[in-house]
Order: sequence, then C-alpha cells, then structure tokens
Amino acid sequence: MISFTELLTASDAELVKIFYKIKVEPNDDFIKRINKTAARLELNHSQLVCALAFNKNIRELTDIISVLGFRSFKLLSYRQDELFTTDTYQQLSIDNILDIYSARLEDDQIMESLRALLMPRLEHIEADIEKNGDPGHIISYRMEVHAIYTSGIANKEFAEKRINKNNIAKYRIMANELGVIVEAGVLPASNLFFMESISPEEKKDLIERKHIPEALIKNRLQNSKISQEERDMLEEYI
Repeated sequence: MISFTELLTASDAELVKIFYKIKVEPNDDFIKRINKTAARLELNHSQLVCALAFNKNIRELTDIISVLGFRSFKLLSYRQDELFTTDTYQQLSIDNILDIYSARLEDDQIMESLRALLMPRLEHIEADIEKNGDPGHIISYRMEVHAIYTSGIANKEFAEKRINKNNIAKYRIMANELGVIVEAGVLPASNLFFMESISPEEKKDLIERKHIPEALIKNRLQNSKISQEERDMLEEYI
C-alpha cells in the first residue's frame, strides 16, 4: 500500500523499490495492467497514472513505464492528460489535485503540462456542476480555482482567457475567481473593472471588497455604452 502523495513525490530509487516486485501478465493490455497494479498499491486507475506521470522522476524509468503497458513516457503522459482533464472529482479527489498543483513547483515540464490542461479540465468540471449541482463538487471546484492562482500555475494569459469567456461568469462568481486573481497579483482590479466581459455582479463584488475606489466608479459611469444593469449598480456606490 502507498498513498497518492507518496507515489507522486517518490524519488527514482523509491519508485524502483515500489515497482520491482510487481509482475504483470505479458498479454494484458495497458488498461488491465494499470488496474491490476493500482489494486496492488490500493489506488484507483486514475490515481496511479496521474501520480506516476506527474512525478518528475519517472521519465527515464522505462522499466516501470513498461509495467503499465506503455512503450514511452510520452504515451503514459497521453493517458495522464486524458484522465486528469476529464475527471470531475470522481477518481481524483480534491486533495489529489491540490497535491499535483503543489508538486509542479519543482519542475518546469510539469508546469507546462498543467497549464495546457487547466482550461479543458475546468470546462469538464463546470459542465458536471451544471448537470448535477453537487455541493461537494462546487466546494472542490472553488478550492481548485483558488489553488491554480495562488500556487502560481495560472499566469496573465490564462486569467485573460477565463475572463473573456462570457458564458462562465456564474462559475467565476462561484469560485470568487476575480478576487483571487487580484489577491494573487495576476491582474489589477482596475483592469478587471473596465473589462466588458466582466458581469455587473462581478464588478459589484470588486467594489464591495474595496478593490475599486469611487473615482474609478465615476469614470466608468462616463462610458455611455455600458448596460443599464451595470449603470444602475454603479450608481448605488457614489
């Protein structure tokens, strides 16, 4: 038995020690190999693949990679990408996700991989929340969004892509995403306040959190093109 965190952070020597006793059937496909190995370690399929593939020490350990049925680390990483992107806290708990985000601090390649996966992953989670409205998933989603920004994974480019998606304002509100963006220093509140893609409700939240001074509110009101909804909201604060 080994924990997700232990496997994620294991050294190359520790990985060899974990896997050297594991035997697989040569005719098993990679799904069966992963499932059987995961069961021996008391993990599930997604936990095994993601803990191993996000471990910076696995890349050259081809013998271990082959145990799971892959000819190269690249092929293992493809499976990791698929599982990490589509999981909605079913096989990977929020604690597992937060551990992955912590582990990236030590490795540029993991950082680059995560940045490519964040947008599609969040889209899958948002679709799941839209469909099921699971309160536990909403809490986990909020925790994950906060971790993405506070850990330094999300950069200005990522934040701007999220902000320019008009159809996710309710999810940004759900996660207090703008507040975290400001507090993490990714973008200043004044920039956000003047963006057309930010909803009146989000701008109201920025004001109430004392991120926006009255002078900026008056400046925004001078824009004749703002919606009546936004104008009515802003006028309450002057």
